[in-house]
Amino acid sequence: MTISSACGFCGRSALRVTYAVTRQSQANWICESCVSRYNISADIDGQPLGPKEARAYAHGLTARLKQQTCQDIIRHVQTQLQDTELEEAAVYFDRNLQLSPQRAARLFAALLQLSEETNLQIFGVQTRSNVHQQEFGALADAERRLVWPALSPQQRRRLASLGFAPAGMVVRRNATSRAARLEVRLSTPRMPALTGVATIHPKPKT
Repeated sequence: MTISSACGFCGRSALRVTYAVTRQSQANWICESCVSRYNISADIDGQPLGPKEARAYAHGLTARLKQQTCQDIIRHVQTQLQDTELEEAAVYFDRNLQLSPQRAARLFAALLQLSEETNLQIFGVQTRSNVHQQEFGALADAERRLVWPALSPQQRRRLASLGFAPAGMVVRRNATSRAARLEVRLSTPRMPALTGVATIHPKPKT
């Protein structure tokens, strides 16, 4: 396992977590999504895991790393900027492991102020409930722009349908689909489906 890498299968880049897999003599670093998508077994400290157990292990490990990363980022920002709203965001995240739209906007503004480059999607912004949707809609346009990159395509489609998309932001629809969907193009072609069994080798922490 490594930090800040790219997936050797799907081509996604700027990933927080990737896993080392081997297939015959070929080795690749792949993302959590590809671990879930392909038939991959694992060997954890000499303990063999089947594909189902390997997916569960990778998912749990990724979730814990994301949580720790978010907490570290928030604490770092707090040491740089003395702000009671940031303290509230830290407490809220510790309790919910996600951020409300308002608290996300304040934290992301602080990260921008400090010129800290961060994949904002790791924080997980709450928009499922009507309360959080309305909270997002009540944000100033500049604040909604700050939070928008942290949202998933599904979240963006839902908020756009409510008229809450930031000014100038367009959610493109696929003409052949009834549901609105964002069109995503990969920078590199997809790898073909695995035909052999791959294994995960977590990299020891240094």
